[in-house]
This record gives sequence, C-alpha cells and structure tokens, in this order.
Amino acid sequence: MSKYRHWIALAVAVYLLLVFVDRFVLVELLLRRMALPATLVLLEGLAIVGVGWALRRDGDPVVNFIVGYPIFGTLSFLVGTISTGATPVLLLAAVAGAVSIKRGGGFQFAADAVKPVAPLILILLCGFVMAQAPPVSLDELAYHLAIPHTWVLEGRALDLPLMSHSYFPLGVESADLPLLLLLGPESGGIASHLLHLLAAIATTFFIWRRTSSALLTAAIVATPALALTAGWSLVDWPLLGICAVLYAAVEDDDERTVAAALGAGLLTKYTFIPFAIVVLALKRHWRGVPLGLAIGSIFFIRNLVLTCNPLAPFFGADAPHLSGYRAAYLSDYVFDGSFIDESLGVSLLIAAIVARGRSAWALLACGAALFFLAPSSRILVPFFAIPAMTALLQRRALAIVLGVAVGLQTLLIVFFTERSDAFSLIAARASEEEYVTKQRPAYRSIAWINSLLPERSRTLVVGLNETYWFTRPVRGGGNFDGERMSRYLALPTPEAVRERLRGDGITHVAVMAAPPPTAVERKVAERSGRLTPEAQRMLSRMLDRYAANVQSRADASLFTLKR
Repeated sequence: MSKYRHWIALAVAVYLLLVFVDRFVLVELLLRRMALPATLVLLEGLAIVGVGWALRRDGDPVVNFIVGYPIFGTLSFLVGTISTGATPVLLLAAVAGAVSIKRGGGFQFAADAVKPVAPLILILLCGFVMAQAPPVSLDELAYHLAIPHTWVLEGRALDLPLMSHSYFPLGVESADLPLLLLLGPESGGIASHLLHLLAAIATTFFIWRRTSSALLTAAIVATPALALTAGWSLVDWPLLGICAVLYAAVEDDDERTVAAALGAGLLTKYTFIPFAIVVLALKRHWRGVPLGLAIGSIFFIRNLVLTCNPLAPFFGADAPHLSGYRAAYLSDYVFDGSFIDESLGVSLLIAAIVARGRSAWALLACGAALFFLAPSSRILVPFFAIPAMTALLQRRALAIVLGVAVGLQTLLIVFFTERSDAFSLIAARASEEEYVTKQRPAYRSIAWINSLLPERSRTLVVGLNETYWFTRPVRGGGNFDGERMSRYLALPTPEAVRERLRGDGITHVAVMAAPPPTAVERKVAERSGRLTPEAQRMLSRMLDRYAANVQSRADASLFTLKR
C-alpha cells in the first residue's frame, strides 16, 4: 500500500486544488483571462528553447531560452517580410524544444542555489501582476509592441520610415508576431508580457545558478530599473540574460554558446555591441565570433539596404536624440521620484564595487563612461549587473548592508506595483478597458477613431506616439520623432503633401491633442519635438483643400481625404 501512497496524495492534492479554484471566484476569473495567452506563450517558449538548442546542441533549457528568444523572433521577422503567418515555424520549433528538454534531462539546479528567497519570489510575483495587465507603458505603445502590431495589420513586416525606432534590432519584438497575429492586440499584449516574464525568470535562474548566491542574485534582480519591467514588453531582461550567458560562455570557453549569445545580443539592442567588445577583447576569445556575427547581422543588413546606414537611425540626418533627458548625477540614478522605474537603486552598485576580474572592472569602466552621456539607466544595467555576478562578499557587514538594500528596494517594487492599479484586474474591480482608459487617456480617442475607420484604410496619426491600440493600419512617429514627421510634411505645396500621402496609401489623417499624463512623458514629448510651424501650416493647407470629410471630438479630429 505504501508504494501507492504518493499517487493517492497527489490525486487528493489535485482535487483539493480544483475545489479551491472553483470556490475562489477571483482565481477562476484570472484563469479565464489568462488561459489562452498562457497556453500560447508556453508553446512559443518551447519553440524558443528549440531554436536555442538547434544552435548550441546542448540540452540546458534555460540557456537555450535566453539565446533563442531574439533568434526565434528574427526567424519570425524573416518569414514576416513575406507574410506574418509564422505559425508553421512556431509549431516546428516547439517540437524541437520539447525534444531538447526530454533529451537534456530538464532543468538543472545547483545544490546550494535552490533555497527560496523572499525578495526574488516577491519581485517575480509583482512581475506577474504587471504581466497580466494590458500594455500601458509609453515605450510599449509607441515602439516595442506598436511595430509588430503594425506589421500584423499590414500583413507583412515592411519599412516604417516615420518611426526611427523601427530601425533598431527587433529580434525580441518580432517574437511577438505569432502572439499578436493569433490573439489580437488585447490578449496578444498580455501574452507578450507573459513571454517577457519567462525571460525574466530564465535570467534570474541563470544568474542564481551561476553565482550560487541568493543574496547576489537578489542584489541584481531587485534593481528597480530591471525589476519593475519584469512584466513589461521591454528588452532589458532578455538583454541582461544574453549578456550573462555570453560572459559565462567566454569564461567556460564554450564556442557554440559564444556564437549563439553574440548573435542573440546583436539582434536585441545596439548597446550590446560595446559590452561584447569588452568581454571578447579582454579574454581574446574569437572562437565562435564569426558565426555569431553572421547570426546577428540581419537587422544591420536590413538597415543598410533601407537607409544605407547599418546603425540606423544613429549617425545620420534622422538620428533621434535619445540621451540627455535627465541629469548625469549619481543621486538621480540611484533614486528619483519622477523616474522610479529608471532607478538603479543601491544593491546593484554595492555588489558591483566588489567585482572580481579584469573583464568585470572593464565593464564597470564602460558603464561609468556611458553614465556621463546621461542615458536611460536601463542601458547601464548590464554593465553593472555582470560585474556584480562576480562579487565576493567576504565581510558580514557588507552582506548585511546589501540585504537591507535588497529589502528596501523590494518594498519599493511592491509599492510601485500596487500604485499601478494592476491589482484591480485581479480583484475584478475594473475591466481591461477601464484599466487602459485610466492609465492612457488617449485610449478613448483611439477607440473612437477605430469605430470610424473603414476596413481598407491607412491613417496618418499626428500628435500622438501611441499607435498600438489602433485596429486599422496607421503611420505615425515613435518617441522623439517630431522632426522626422515634420520633414515628411514640410513640402513646398499642399499638392505635394497630398501626392506623398497618396503614394504611401494614406486615406485618413488623425490629428490628436491628448497630452502625456505624467511628468516623465511630458519631458519625453518636449524632447521629441512637435511639428514645426512650416509642417503644421502645410498640413493645415492640405487638409483645407483635400479633406472630403472631418469628424471631431474634444481631443481628436479625423479627416477623410479625397480620392
């Protein structure tokens, strides 16, 4: 009888859990909202692992997921240049992922790295709370999710010249193509959040396993600029994981993983380039580099073809001003009430100070040099986090101070999560539409325009960066693209403007007047630049002559252009 006791206990546990879920109505509501997105995310997670395994020929699913994420996205992008229907790629890669996990023996734990730690659990739970909510952050709505959503609406991945961010490496963003295609913007945005949360979990697990220290892992993960985005569709968590894998692969002389991590990083973000140069040059490790460069060259080649500039939009006439919107003071980076989700906090910097090794100190120096350019703090995280992985906490007093810092930052993360009002969805106090409307005032105007636009329309959006929630194809500028939009409209005559719009298939013009709701976004809007007076005048004259119809409300006007 004793040999069946385990199975009896398991059956009873499952029954009790089902009863609990059935009687706990809020859990049932959450499962109804999340079931389909979560299932598709798990399928895509397997596909990502399969792509990583195909490159590394190693069964470690954590590393395979980290390096496979942007590479799978790039495969989806390449298929998307013809058609966004990448479902066959998704299914084939998912089969490969399942096979690799079975052959590799599953997840590997270090014996001294499996003890649970409260800060890590709380941070990842907060990440889940944010992930189950629809996307509302400006960067998601204007760039990270807006670009693949536009491609889905257009039926293929095409050039978006009015949006400078569309020329960035888009490996991670392109991984959302299958999710947005199959689920639409509402559930697809939540699925994208869950996929990024998987990346955050994989990165946390890899760092924990590599350092064998829960405290050091928490010191890195509790960085507000990182932790607060665990449930957002940004690239910072995937990039940190790739940087950690590359650093470890160089240390371990793992040629295949170096190639996979180098290619994945180049497909994710330009700031990976100085990181990779420092790590590879100091170790003089060049094996696997040619293959990694070949894998990571896709978006550089695309930019060269489209703009004659492989690093577009930088180093050109249309280069956006992406730095300098905050002062280069360390105190402001440690914590600033206006930039809570841009704070480096304390624990990461403390751990980085006691880093070991030439490569770690070189990365710290590179991060310090970047600091004086006043960038987003998220750009600095890998340059401090990887050295922090090498820290040696020899003094108990330092470990105590580090623990206090982690605790304080964890409280900050819980506070920020609660303040975001994402709990209202779990508690069924608000619908998804009510939540988005409260967080993004422009959503009502976008929904109103969606109700007016005909099926085969393409709209030029002026005055608003957030293009994600449109359900018809639109063209608009992303963050910092006011000058780019002005050059597009500032032509010699209204007739020339009309012909340019006609050539781009524009059938409607939406003029938005919704202001950014936060002080931070007002600063971004100021630096992005409004339309120049010349562009405003030419747009107004063109609409006076060639608008067949106009419909308006308090903060938006929709013009239908004459055919």
